[in-house]
Amino acid sequence: MKNIMKSTTFLFLLCGGMLACNGSNNKPSTEQTSQLEEVTYEASDVKFPNPERGFYRYTESRIGASPTMLNENTLKSFRAQNFSLIYRIYYLKDFKDQAISQVALEQIETDMATLRKSGLKCVLRFAYSSNENEADAPLAIVLQHLEQLQPIFANNCDVIAVLQAGFIGAWGEWYYSSNNLKNDAVRATILNKMLEVLPARRMIQVRTPAYKVNYLQNNGTPLKHSQAFSESKIARIGHHNDCFMASNTDYGTYENIATEKAYIAGEGIYVPVGGETCPPDGVSAADCQKAENEMRTLRWSFLNEDYYKGVNDKWITQGCMDNIIRELGYRFVLQSGAFTATAAPGGTLNAELVLNNLGYSSPYNPRGMELVLKSTTSSDVFVAQLSEDPRFWKPKTPAEVNLSVGIPADMPQGVYDLYLHLPDPEPALHDRPEYAIRLANKDLWDEPTGYNRLNHQISIGDYSSAAYTGEQWFKKSK
Repeated sequence: MKNIMKSTTFLFLLCGGMLACNGSNNKPSTEQTSQLEEVTYEASDVKFPNPERGFYRYTESRIGASPTMLNENTLKSFRAQNFSLIYRIYYLKDFKDQAISQVALEQIETDMATLRKSGLKCVLRFAYSSNENEADAPLAIVLQHLEQLQPIFANNCDVIAVLQAGFIGAWGEWYYSSNNLKNDAVRATILNKMLEVLPARRMIQVRTPAYKVNYLQNNGTPLKHSQAFSESKIARIGHHNDCFMASNTDYGTYENIATEKAYIAGEGIYVPVGGETCPPDGVSAADCQKAENEMRTLRWSFLNEDYYKGVNDKWITQGCMDNIIRELGYRFVLQSGAFTATAAPGGTLNAELVLNNLGYSSPYNPRGMELVLKSTTSSDVFVAQLSEDPRFWKPKTPAEVNLSVGIPADMPQGVYDLYLHLPDPEPALHDRPEYAIRLANKDLWDEPTGYNRLNHQISIGDYSSAAYTGEQWFKKSK
């Protein structure tokens, strides 16, 4: 809730906007208008969906003659249960020695359109076999299929949260292979092709940290802050663990356990980390404390809800499941704000925000940040697109955001409500509230728009204020 404000500009608003309390028409001084009104916010522990994070629902399809197509009603029911992600694996079993048919390609396109209508995204993988004894495809076929999939990746990048490396061996986990794909040279060839055909603004996950280290041949140096989100190879490869908490090595996920976990911990803040649990070996204890510590240390963003139920159910019994649901990935809480109360057309709106990220990680895909002004007396909406990057709001570290934004010279005078919008920058999703980030605060979320209320109003009128000289301006929304 908004604090009682100390600045004298508050008195002007109480007494009717631009008229002073004594009935005079005098302008407030520059000193008065430069003061910022302070607002504090209350955190919420409510569980709700946010894009590209959290538990996901598992789906699969053998495309071709007998596909299992995504169903819009089913996906919307997932969304109603607070899921924002599905896992989607396509088995290419009918195409191990030939090109993917046009019918099968169209099936994938149809699925992606259904996914978009439903307000979800997918963790995507392709594979040729679903057990250890089943054949995969030769390298030439894999490369041909990746060429065929390139238009699908381009058309549907918006609803692909991340692409898992796949293609090699059972379940696409890069371990088994009937076509001699289990060596670093072939893996590098396939990974190079995947990085080529997938739009550069999307990342790929590999099954073990050793696969990334061997591919880059950089002696296990983790991604640095200065390299993050640069669309370079090192910045575009993340990690998935499909036997989380199952054994000391997570059934071969780790070779040099301490070194490789430190590697993921070092760069997991900038690349996606996620996967699923599987049946423990009888020695390892997948208990709550260990699981929560591991996921926070290794920066987990998403986890399979459907497998392995034995481990997931244990977290319910031990009482940590709600915490994990809330903290997988990012969870932004607005702590305080300070804002300009009055400004003239052509002047400046200043804002100071303090946020905390209570999640295990941060967003891994591009994310917009906007301030929005909505007139309290008309349908006018003005939006300022900001250069701040929420992907750098680190866990358990307060993010202080200081903003100065220009008020258009032709902006109608009046009182405006102020909002924070964290939209998906993809054009098809930008205005979809399902794809905007919701802050974990009480009474801020405006569900119809996907905006977060800042519980502040600014009065635009004939006030004394310095002219704005920067590059970030409010623009009238169409």
